[in-house]
Amino acid sequence: MNIDRFKNFEPEVRELVLAFEKQHESGSRFFDVDQMEVIADYYLEVQDVEGLAAAVEYGQRLFPASDEMQLRRAHLMSIRGEYPEALALLSDLERKMPDNTDVSYGLGALYSMMDQPEKAIAYYQRASSDGYELDMIYGNIADEYYKQGKTEESVAYYKRALEKNPEEERSLYNLACTWDEQGRNDESLEFFLHFVEDHPYSKGAWYSLGCAYNWLGLYEKGADAFEYAIAIDPTLYNAYLGLAESCRSLGDTPRAVQALRDSLNYTDDRPMVLHRIGLLFFEADNYHTSMAYFHNAVKEDPAYGEAWSDLGRCCQRLGCNDEAAGYYRRAIDLDPDSDAHWLRLADLYLLSDKYSEAAALLESSRAEAADRFSFDSRLLFCYYKLGRRNRLFSLLQQDAREYASLYPSIFANYPELADDPEVVRFCSEEQQRLHPPQPTTRP
Repeated sequence: MNIDRFKNFEPEVRELVLAFEKQHESGSRFFDVDQMEVIADYYLEVQDVEGLAAAVEYGQRLFPASDEMQLRRAHLMSIRGEYPEALALLSDLERKMPDNTDVSYGLGALYSMMDQPEKAIAYYQRASSDGYELDMIYGNIADEYYKQGKTEESVAYYKRALEKNPEEERSLYNLACTWDEQGRNDESLEFFLHFVEDHPYSKGAWYSLGCAYNWLGLYEKGADAFEYAIAIDPTLYNAYLGLAESCRSLGDTPRAVQALRDSLNYTDDRPMVLHRIGLLFFEADNYHTSMAYFHNAVKEDPAYGEAWSDLGRCCQRLGCNDEAAGYYRRAIDLDPDSDAHWLRLADLYLLSDKYSEAAALLESSRAEAADRFSFDSRLLFCYYKLGRRNRLFSLLQQDAREYASLYPSIFANYPELADDPEVVRFCSEEQQRLHPPQPTTRP
């Protein structure tokens, strides 16, 4: 993996952090309070909780009276979810330094974590009074408005953030996503086309433009935009994923695979990328190559349940049903909350006419299912094939209040049930009982 953890940081920051990490071994370097603040802020920005904790502990040993180190401890508490303790510490700092915008920012961030967006916005507004890092603060305010469903205010603040800093990638992408959720991708496309004209070297803008193109189904243009972003910054991992999705949608599997392979040098989640490559080959009916990538994914992450499940799908397509069942079982053991793994194994049993095994599996898992009717519809067919009619009608009656409107899908998926007059009549009666036709009135 070729990722520079000091990318976008000044050389002085790199030197200080490396020296701090080295001094834990030698103890030969002294840092003044300003240097310890820089070190702690680096760990805070890269979300290295362990590093931040070490910097805070060391800094407070050296400078126990430093309010700035206390502020960093409050940030650490917030990240750890110690909200009451962080709030108490920040409130104390606010009383001591009511005009300190860093404390205001810390309170804004804390209230954001506590899901109190109105208070978060108020403190971010106070933090903006010094005019420092307004791009980040405006982006944060936009995020809080979005949480409240105030999308117009959210869009306005994302735009304000970009006026301050055209490279504010979070605001670029969140703006595109907000417009996508509102079905305003045409507006998004127009905005980003103008934006890249004004800022042709903004990798975030080209990436967001590529997303807008993809969401509009303009995949060739989306691929071009992602390639522009990669040309500006060859380490831009998400642009490789976007390019792969564009090429996949165009039916260009080799180009999509190459994009994902190229991304492997810039990701900290290699198993996910390997799994995605495997899925591309699976969609192309190249099951042997697909299996090779799924195997590579589980070698790097043996607990990757989805990849184990997809190994099962490959084996099933190749006619190796016993091996497929084993992979599905492994996926279930690793990720029992996923409906898909249980249903794939149940469907394998159904295709193999193993109705008793399928029924036992579905009975053991249906209660915890996110989509229980997907389990029950299969279980109903099992009961039908096994001649367990009392259980069949009991389950139909049990499910009727919640799922009667879905009963026609049972007959579409399992035509044999549609040929049983008693089952059809029972379902029809339950539907009419729970959803009787409304009387018509003469105008």
